[in-house]
Amino acid sequence: MCSSRVAVSAAVRLVARQQQQQAPALRRVSAPLFTATRRYVNALYRVPPLHTVPTHSPSGEEVDAELFVRQVKDLFAALRQTQLVEQIHEMRTCPYYDCLFTADVIFQHYDMVLPMPKYGREHRSSEVSETLRYLRACGATGDFNHILQDVKGGVASGGDFVSTSHGILMAYGTARTNKLSMMALTGGGAPSEAAAAQQRALNVVPIEVAADAPPLADFMAFAGKRTLIVQDTVHGRNAAEAAARGIAKIPWQILRVEPGCSFLSHLCGVNAVYDVLVDQDYPASMERVGEAGLNPFPVEWTEPRKLGVTMRSVCLVARFARGTMSAGGYADSDGHRAASFTYHSRNIAKNSRLFQNGHRRHGDSGAPLEAQLRSGELPEPVYQRPPRYAPPMHRTGGLMASDAGRND
Repeated sequence: MCSSRVAVSAAVRLVARQQQQQAPALRRVSAPLFTATRRYVNALYRVPPLHTVPTHSPSGEEVDAELFVRQVKDLFAALRQTQLVEQIHEMRTCPYYDCLFTADVIFQHYDMVLPMPKYGREHRSSEVSETLRYLRACGATGDFNHILQDVKGGVASGGDFVSTSHGILMAYGTARTNKLSMMALTGGGAPSEAAAAQQRALNVVPIEVAADAPPLADFMAFAGKRTLIVQDTVHGRNAAEAAARGIAKIPWQILRVEPGCSFLSHLCGVNAVYDVLVDQDYPASMERVGEAGLNPFPVEWTEPRKLGVTMRSVCLVARFARGTMSAGGYADSDGHRAASFTYHSRNIAKNSRLFQNGHRRHGDSGAPLEAQLRSGELPEPVYQRPPRYAPPMHRTGGLMASDAGRND
């Protein structure tokens, strides 16, 4: 009996010792292999060449070109400190001043990208194409919708669109964006009811503005959950009233700031973000933004303000906040018509660009080599020097003796 107890206790000690030896190995195996990160919202911008920046404003004020470029870059340095964006990409410059206004040629809402018509901006055609490839490299897996480019006689500007949580506000009635483009997005000129329903699914809320109104996004921005920041001008007040009527089920908080004050805020996807970039030369507006429950960030904006440049016009916001691997259910709804937010969305990570609607992408994703390198999609190129001469294995180096020398 005693010997059996000793044998059992020895076996128990042996098992315990084996478990202690295996515990570190088990802990090593159970370590997390992959950590998902939020890479929802991207900001893209271009800096024009220094010699193309105007030296004087239309009113005759002198503009410091170097300070102008530095303040534009400092805007994105301040933007990097906020929760408005996750990644910032500086795109390659173009040899003209208009390349500064990246947000005027493309509008992006969730997984849909709307390139603007090229009429009137034909010289920026290659810039638009390259920007689309930058968007692909950033992780855009949705549609590049060419509906605006198919409208005969239609003109549109990306500055006349504002994304909200319950639709897209679109200003029309100016030389930048006419009624034909508005009808194309709201189903007014659709050939059939099915096509009209598909266009109305974009949920565009049209706002008619005066012919001399600035771009809508220059005097209106979405912030937080239900706040519209507008400039306290005639255009701003009218647009805010029209937006509140168009999306009536939302109890909008209308926040008015001083005329001429430049600000930057946008819809950030699934999470409400309360950060707002505000021109630091308007302290009353910054105080008003803070009193409304938002978080103002001061930005120096003296030189761009002389040329009428706003913060919004130089910053192309590209948000890919919804699921890239759609679980819509049926195979025929696997594209953009599927559910935009699925349980795959929590798995969004840096490598989500490898998947398109649940399918692995093969080959080139459509981005140029430079954009792929900058976005981290391709590894850095390896530069290796040519190897030095080494004699073949198991032989001595040097010159081989000639036949004449060997015969001697």
